[in-house]
Amino acid sequence: MRPTWLLYGANGTTGRLVLSIWQKAFPQLPPPLLAGRDAFQLTTLSQTYGCPYQAFSLAELPTIAFSELPHLVVNLAGPYENTTLPWVTWCEQHGIAYLDICGEWRTFQRLYARHSSVPLITAAGFDTVAGEAALYLLRQRYPQARSLQLYIYAQGGFSAGTVQSALTMLPHGYYQWQAGQLHPIPFQEVRLTLQGRELLFFSATLAELVTFPAWNPDIKHLATWVALPPRYVRWRSLLERVFAWQPFAERLLGLVRQRRATLAHRMHLSAESFVLAAAAETPEALLLRTPQAYVFTAWTVLRSVELFLAEGAAPGPASAFSRWRERLWGSLPGTWTRWQPI
Repeated sequence: MRPTWLLYGANGTTGRLVLSIWQKAFPQLPPPLLAGRDAFQLTTLSQTYGCPYQAFSLAELPTIAFSELPHLVVNLAGPYENTTLPWVTWCEQHGIAYLDICGEWRTFQRLYARHSSVPLITAAGFDTVAGEAALYLLRQRYPQARSLQLYIYAQGGFSAGTVQSALTMLPHGYYQWQAGQLHPIPFQEVRLTLQGRELLFFSATLAELVTFPAWNPDIKHLATWVALPPRYVRWRSLLERVFAWQPFAERLLGLVRQRRATLAHRMHLSAESFVLAAAAETPEALLLRTPQAYVFTAWTVLRSVELFLAEGAAPGPASAFSRWRERLWGSLPGTWTRWQPI
């Protein structure tokens, strides 16, 4: 039987959560074909979840022979500036849809410049699904909102994949969306109180700066911020300089990969995450709550796979939320929204 979806990066933090939640909550969804580089880990996962598997590196992808081609490739392996193009090229060559949880703005610029013949379902992870949902709901209530601010506060820890993606973006600066394009800005910080706690938010060039204007071309301005520990300020400038040196960058990324299991073990999967959407034109902001970011991402991926298999998707690049909006958001557990004065 032809597999309906292939899961690449099944051995990562998000991949393992996807498999765990799939087994518990998605009995109607067929088992994925597990794919990745580590044959030993894939064998273990295959035995645990009853899924077929195939081990290969991305360098081998052009020559890999599959017994049956899937309908959809789900890519959970970052940094995406390394993994997206090989998979998208392969999917286009074979007429197969592609889905990822990428949050790297430079990768989105490349994807959104493609005139692809297959669906490229991008940004199906926490910050973009929740971020676009918050911005969308704000504009549903206040259509005049065109100068937007988005604040992300994800508790519970970070995976090695997220850290690697963030580090690879460091040398490329900070941007906001202004008057139809990305504009470089200096590094900035701002303090906000969320849920009774004062937090320090930093400039961050998030995926929403590309994905949201793509289907909201009338907006004038969008800035995105991420809450991080204050010590980030002390290390940021140094990391930006030294990470531009390739040998150091490769060494540091290697150390992060070695700590993958430690970072995953330290995660608090019961933590909450929050997104705040505000606009200069509105008297109130929207506070949105989700489960822990990686748990939420597993749910958004599985719901997106389910929606794609049931409905299909138009060819070309578009974010998961922009494709399914209320049908995606309304099916995700553990969320709430609250309006609050600015």
